[in-house]
Amino acid sequence: MRNRGIVAAVLAAALLACAGLNGLVTRLRVQNLRHIGEVTEVVEGARPGTVLVRTERSGRGAWWVVDDRGEAVDDADERQVHSAAMEAGCAAGACYRVWRGELKVQRSDNGGSGAYRTVWEIGGPAYAALADGYPGLGERAEHLASRSLVAHAVPGGHVLFVANGRDGLLYRDARDAWHRLGAPDSGEGCCFYTPVPRLSTEPAPFDPTWPAAALAAVVVLLSGLLRRPRSPAGTATVLVLATAAAYGAALAVDVPDAGMLPGLLCGTVWALAIVAAGCVLARRLPAHLREPAPRPAAEPLPPGPHAAESVAP
Repeated sequence: MRNRGIVAAVLAAALLACAGLNGLVTRLRVQNLRHIGEVTEVVEGARPGTVLVRTERSGRGAWWVVDDRGEAVDDADERQVHSAAMEAGCAAGACYRVWRGELKVQRSDNGGSGAYRTVWEIGGPAYAALADGYPGLGERAEHLASRSLVAHAVPGGHVLFVANGRDGLLYRDARDAWHRLGAPDSGEGCCFYTPVPRLSTEPAPFDPTWPAAALAAVVVLLSGLLRRPRSPAGTATVLVLATAAAYGAALAVDVPDAGMLPGLLCGTVWALAIVAAGCVLARRLPAHLREPAPRPAAEPLPPGPHAAESVAP
């Protein structure tokens, strides 16, 4: 009965710890999505080769300097803004325009006088999934749509910047590759981008969840079983600890980024701490869980004729 109580207590504690970690990861992910700055404008920069990007978050606005490489290099203020936001622009013979109310950019190669064709777009199910992923988005056509753009001629071609609302800053480099940079933000070293969610049409990146879970389970199992927990209760306790460590490690490596701090770095530290705790608990099981209960000693035979036969003459 005592063994069962200890196994139940370990299981309850492991479930509570995993539930708490799961809730923390979920809250961090929702909080990150809720606090992504909305890129409302992009205008010509005061310095050559730069643009000014405006973000709004929680009713507060900020301006950022972004260079032609797409790097956020400095913060700015209203006094540096000398241009109005434009819905169309040209550079190096290519003209672009935004399609209001949608995440769409069109291009014309005839100086803007010829037909435009769509060169970048998020639409259909991918757009719907993206919109559903932003908590408190509001009107989609206003907060998740292309609003303004700036085109710059650069050596080897041209670059393009597009303000895409909650989807952040869109950047087209000189090699005609499109990048959803996210929203500029401040941190140590001044500036970085808060990344935007992955589109449902994009290939899934490497998922470390299952490898982390399997590795954590194996390490804790080996750590506990090498001490030879021969009792059923001890084996059950080690299995509970290994399962909890696997689940905790899987949650830890899924921790989202926190500002400039990569989520994978934080998650790796958490996963290592979880596995270490599981190993310590598995190796320090109480003695009555590691060893089977001793067998009762055999009772001596009652005196009788057989006893006399065993006595030497």
